[in-house]
Amino acid sequence: MDELYVVRQESAWREDPDDGYDTATDEKTVYALFGLAIYGANCLEHELANTLAVAQVVKAQEEATRLIRDPWAKGFKDMMGRLVKRAQPHTSNFPDLVADLTKCLDRRNYLVHHFWRERVPDMLTVAGRTELCAALKADHRLFEQSAERLHEKVLDPMMSKLGITAELLDAQYEAERRDALARH
Repeated sequence: MDELYVVRQESAWREDPDDGYDTATDEKTVYALFGLAIYGANCLEHELANTLAVAQVVKAQEEATRLIRDPWAKGFKDMMGRLVKRAQPHTSNFPDLVADLTKCLDRRNYLVHHFWRERVPDMLTVAGRTELCAALKADHRLFEQSAERLHEKVLDPMMSKLGITAELLDAQYEAERRDALARH
């Protein structure tokens, strides 16, 4: 478990898209939601990297071989497109998940490379900012839900083979949280 990176995000809109979240449409809210969407994409990248690394550990265990390199190192160097492609052997049995990951990759690339150039005029009006906020919330939900499905369908079964339970993940997350709180 020392190398398993536990990334959690607790969505403020799990039940209702605007429940308990700042529904303002000022510039700061758009920027915050953009950051949240990109954060969601990064969490999905972490899930993909963890999936690939755990798959290597499981394979090594099943074949009684020893890993020479850190199985997480490559995953944290690759960008989402490469991670999605490398994960295909593990996700191909779930066409809905494959479709979601492809959509996530498209949306992530759009956000990173085109969003501001194409949508900056929308920042000039309340109606435009309202549209941006809705689109960014939808992107974040897509990333979050896809990461949850990847975890449930692919990563959980592999971690079970290693004896990694939800309780162990919760304990690891709490330890990381305590360390962070102690540092700050």
